[in-house]
Amino acid sequence: MSDPQTEPTLSSKKETSARKSRRTSRRYERRFVAQSPYSSWLVTTVSGLGAAVMGAGAWSYVYGESFKKAAEVAAAASDASPQSFFRVEAVPSYILAAGAALTGLGIWIGTSSETPLRVGAPGIAMERGEIRRMAWSGVSKIAWEAAALALLVEGDDETGQAWTFRVPVKSHAEAVGWILREALDRVPGVVDIDKDVLDQMPRANPHAGEKLDLEPLQVVGKRDALTQKIISYEPEARVCTRCERIYDKKSVPETCKCGASLLALRTSEAAEGDPNQEERA
Repeated sequence: MSDPQTEPTLSSKKETSARKSRRTSRRYERRFVAQSPYSSWLVTTVSGLGAAVMGAGAWSYVYGESFKKAAEVAAAASDASPQSFFRVEAVPSYILAAGAALTGLGIWIGTSSETPLRVGAPGIAMERGEIRRMAWSGVSKIAWEAAALALLVEGDDETGQAWTFRVPVKSHAEAVGWILREALDRVPGVVDIDKDVLDQMPRANPHAGEKLDLEPLQVVGKRDALTQKIISYEPEARVCTRCERIYDKKSVPETCKCGASLLALRTSEAAEGDPNQEERA
């Protein structure tokens, strides 16, 4: 026979344990800096040539300064005009300028104007001054644009505004690989790409990008994915482990919109209140 005094205690222990589990669950994302769309061989060649020319210009300048007085004496003895002498003296400066121009060209073609991206548990984010993020629960479609050689991502950002952006595979190959991997794991229903095309996509390199640890998901102040009720107390929230949709504990469906089972998150109150509850996300 169960002790009525111990039942609430056990229930509260389970709730506390679940709360701790949510707080200690590790969340992270990867930061990707765009790569140059040009061949690495071309970048290396131009940059190396620029460095070599700059070195030659510096050497010729030092060499010319070392023998400047001797050159002046020789020019005076041969009645050479000062104008011709100064022209020769200016050659090292021209060489240095040419080397600097080549080095600048190498830097220009070796970098990309594409925005850094972040991919991880919170979704896909773009760094343009401030971080703009699209949570996995906000992604409505991920497609492949063959003409632009880029992933097309459609959905709503964290503020609820419609957002569409493209991720070029030439400059963000590593990010493309991780976007597809995370999307297929978390929200496979939004990936609208043929299997033959997927097989040719870049793979998610486990060492790619800069791995950033994140704080636990903040649920207070967020809205329930079904009822739009504001979560005012953390223990009232239940979070889908795949897409991080947030639900009130009394309105958790059996299945999340992303396809994950939420039976383990449903409370006795939700089950009693709506025994035939279907997916309403």
